[in-house]
Amino acid sequence: MAFFGGVFRQAYLSRYTVTMSGIPVFFIGASGHIGAAVLQALHAAHPELPIRALVRQQEDVDHLESLYQGSVACVLGTLEDVGIVAEEAARAQLVINCAPDFALPLPTLLPSLSSNPHPQTFLLQTSGAARIWPPPSGLNPHPKIWSDLTDLSSLPTDTTHAAQDITVSTYPGINTAIISPTFVIGKSPSVRHKHPIIFPDLMHVTRQQGQVFVVEQGKNLTTFVDTEELAELYVLLVGDALRCIRGEKQVDENIWGEKGYFFAGGWEVSMREFIVDWLLPVLEGNETSKTWLRNQEGKGVKGLGLGEVVESILGRFEGQEGEAWSRHIAEGFGTSMRIRGDRGRRYLGWEPTGRVKLGEAVEAVVRYFEEREKSITEL
Repeated sequence: MAFFGGVFRQAYLSRYTVTMSGIPVFFIGASGHIGAAVLQALHAAHPELPIRALVRQQEDVDHLESLYQGSVACVLGTLEDVGIVAEEAARAQLVINCAPDFALPLPTLLPSLSSNPHPQTFLLQTSGAARIWPPPSGLNPHPKIWSDLTDLSSLPTDTTHAAQDITVSTYPGINTAIISPTFVIGKSPSVRHKHPIIFPDLMHVTRQQGQVFVVEQGKNLTTFVDTEELAELYVLLVGDALRCIRGEKQVDENIWGEKGYFFAGGWEVSMREFIVDWLLPVLEGNETSKTWLRNQEGKGVKGLGLGEVVESILGRFEGQEGEAWSRHIAEGFGTSMRIRGDRGRRYLGWEPTGRVKLGEAVEAVVRYFEEREKSITEL
């Protein structure tokens, strides 16, 4: 491939000799909610790994290099900098992507990784269980529970994440594994994304209504996974990849390749139960968030139509892109997301306890709103 001709190949080999003491890792999304948790857990489990992390802002560079004392080298750039992505993938033996899959330049990343000089290369790709969402309805739970052992052949091919999943899992010359989380909730060491992605919208609608809400009756069943327990699944997959690279085991087709698809969820509950029995007591116990519940007393949970939730969330966005994302988030509140992470349990020993740190998640989003409103006031 052209990437490995002439001067570039000489530069690559020169840099590669520096990292022969470890297995070079290229990490994408290290400053995000999931990525920061994965990086922290990975560094704790494998401090010997030379990790190069792509980050967008100098603030992230300063934070990560200070936090990890030079054991994580930062590359300043974005996923739109395809030259940087190509060069880093060309030198890595293991790539971990925790950024949104729709933003990842797969036509650049995959060829660079597959054709580099390493005898084996591995890719951990973050997807999402929105791939199996049925049409949203809070009136009844959807009966289908998806297993990543028995249902891979029947996964939808025209839904969110499907195109990226298929491209990655079938790409030749790379050992790939796809992690497909459900609703991620809990604490994260990220500087700018401590709260889960769904929480700002969930709290925005709650504040606007003055009480907690569900879509319709909130009978839809969904699955949650704790941020730290999700990170443990990534670490287990990295550990398996390292053993393969070091010749301690053969690549297992049940873990890598077209079968290497891992649902990540630990706790199934109806959205109504989650809101009323779990979230509401935490909101009422926080000095700031309980002031958001001005209409809450004795009224329980408010049922809203999907359109009402979309309209409310839309206020946080601008333009068509915001409208599409608002609808996606709103549908998540109203859909059933029922999965079983059987593959991780069977082949990696991943055993999520189902614990969800709601208190810490609420604290993080409270701080988010306080800081956001402070910055608006100061303008």
